[in-house]
Amino acid sequence: MRNVLVPTDFSPASFDLAEKAIHTMGEQVLNITLFHAFQMPFFVNDLIRKQRQPYHDLLTDAFRNNCKQLKQQYPKQVNTIVFKHLYGNTPAVFRNFVDANDIDLIVYPDQYEFRQVHPDSVNPDTMFKKSRVPLLRQFKSKRRVITLPEITAVEEEAIALLKMLNATS
Repeated sequence: MRNVLVPTDFSPASFDLAEKAIHTMGEQVLNITLFHAFQMPFFVNDLIRKQRQPYHDLLTDAFRNNCKQLKQQYPKQVNTIVFKHLYGNTPAVFRNFVDANDIDLIVYPDQYEFRQVHPDSVNPDTMFKKSRVPLLRQFKSKRRVITLPEITAVEEEAIALLKMLNATS
């Protein structure tokens, strides 16, 4: 069983990343952790004030439903899917998070673009790269399988095109 960390901006694109990771990992059973980092409060007043967690408004019913749907869609590959956040932006703090959650792999594609969804959101790029945890940067592509009737139709079109070219020359 692998513990996989997937960065999330709470959008459907995060679930696309998780789904691509599931396809890439094949038949391996995964514990998926959807992850978002927030800046540590700087002033004491920020710690004392009673305020909502920064992710409070981001954890919508749609987000929760997407988590359930992903688990239902891949019951053999997905053991658990959870959301976890981190207060901090240093590689050392992130390393402690990784160790505490037994993260084996971070899904971090080459084309990943961080999207700040809260004023305290932190770009995880440096933390991921310095964590010494393997990064899943590229995914297996879904190959389109051509069935025999499709091949025949393509061949027929090619033969018709060749006949037209021969007739004009």
